[in-house]
Amino acid sequence: MPIDCWNDVWQKLHQQIVNVDVHNVNAVPAEVYSTVATAVIWAMRLALSIVLYLWIDNMTRPIYAKLIPCDLGKPSETVRQPLKRRALGSLGKSRAKFISAEETTGVTFDDFAGQEYIKRELQEIVRILKNDEEFQDKGIYCPKGVLLHGPPGTGKTLLAKAIAGEAGLPFFAANGTDFVEGGAEREQGLLQILTEMDGFKEFTSQVLVIGATNRLDILDPALLRKGRFDKIVRVGLPSKDGRLAILMVHARNKFFRSEKERDALLQEIAELTEDFTGAELQNILNEAGILTARKDLDYIGREELLEALKRQKGTFETGQEDSTEIPEELKLRLAYREAAVAVLACYLPDPFRPFTETDINSITSQPNMRYAETAGRIFARKSDYVNSIVRACAPRVIEEEMFGVNNMCWISAKATLEASRHAEFLILQTGMTAFGKAFYRKHNDLVPNLAAKLEALRDEYMQYAVEKCSSVLREYHSAVETITDILLEKGQIEASEIWDIYKRAPRIPQVSS
Repeated sequence: MPIDCWNDVWQKLHQQIVNVDVHNVNAVPAEVYSTVATAVIWAMRLALSIVLYLWIDNMTRPIYAKLIPCDLGKPSETVRQPLKRRALGSLGKSRAKFISAEETTGVTFDDFAGQEYIKRELQEIVRILKNDEEFQDKGIYCPKGVLLHGPPGTGKTLLAKAIAGEAGLPFFAANGTDFVEGGAEREQGLLQILTEMDGFKEFTSQVLVIGATNRLDILDPALLRKGRFDKIVRVGLPSKDGRLAILMVHARNKFFRSEKERDALLQEIAELTEDFTGAELQNILNEAGILTARKDLDYIGREELLEALKRQKGTFETGQEDSTEIPEELKLRLAYREAAVAVLACYLPDPFRPFTETDINSITSQPNMRYAETAGRIFARKSDYVNSIVRACAPRVIEEEMFGVNNMCWISAKATLEASRHAEFLILQTGMTAFGKAFYRKHNDLVPNLAAKLEALRDEYMQYAVEKCSSVLREYHSAVETITDILLEKGQIEASEIWDIYKRAPRIPQVSS
């Protein structure tokens, strides 16, 4: 802009404040800012200054860009990213929410079956919550908290609802993820829980805090101390009688041909479902009901229950009937494998796990033999461990005998590995062999010279097991062939039929080496 033009503009902007007399230095005269025009003039000054600054900055930026090679417009992504994360963290939405209560849960202790001792423990707490005079007169107060722990699916949440239902109290339910977003909030959540639990009155409050977890080992000791969770109850896997009771509860609304047949079927399922949780048992009956409806049947039968059990064990995938067609040669190999396993299970029976049935419907590298549970503790002897090694060799030995050494396949691979593991367990962790009485948790704990000794002793046990297994299968060759034919015809065979064939089959005596 030319200098003359600038002077003209400047004179026009200052024409109203020329020859102004200041009478008080501590105050601005009102007549200076008495008009709207004065405000407009100052606004024009500010706008002119901004325009001038932007024009100079735009003209000088290319010069500075050449002298200093960096981006002056915005910070780099590596600089902005931490700032963004901090900003997002500070602006996180609160997860606080109002939790409404269930006035009645509709669940009682009759809905929980299988572990009566737990019910007895918790029924006493319900009586205290109801202000039972028997407890009040003795100065007994209700525990502040009950912590239920155990594997998933054992009924911990069901028990909590049953306590509220029996006591007739409202039930508030909250999950840990409802108030914890990250690691930093975990400590705050713990402290808040402790504060709330300490705030309840000990003797007069009818508030009971019930916790449920399957990881008791990682909980803070401050949370578990007495005065907060006074009762810690383990809800474990049910026994055989417990499983039967659970099946009876979930069979209430299911249709069976008769009560006698229902009791017999559920008793059989209870024996076949070792290490099953209550949720899994419930799903078996529900799946059996679905199969019954699919077949348009009026009653749940044994076939539907066994099929539902197979699905629950994970040996069945939906649609495999249509997509999987077993070749004849593979079916023959599977039948011989299961027959050999069955004969060895009869010759060297497992005293702790009697077998129930086997089939050739599943294509896996492990035998399809199913076992039942034996009540009581297991006191295994050395002979039991050695027999387990012999039984595990059956799939590989029968395949080698029937199809030849050069014509074996993968269906017996896992059995050989299992036999080797049994031998190593006997040598390393029982102290019953020539290896010594020291305990070694795993193979890597051994020094090199002991590792060589382990391999030599393991090979000795494996050689004995293979020779013994081969001798038994030759002696009971007729039983192996009969069981194989039945499996090829029916697809499965039960324990009673296997034992009958084994006892009636002609034997071929073998010369002991």
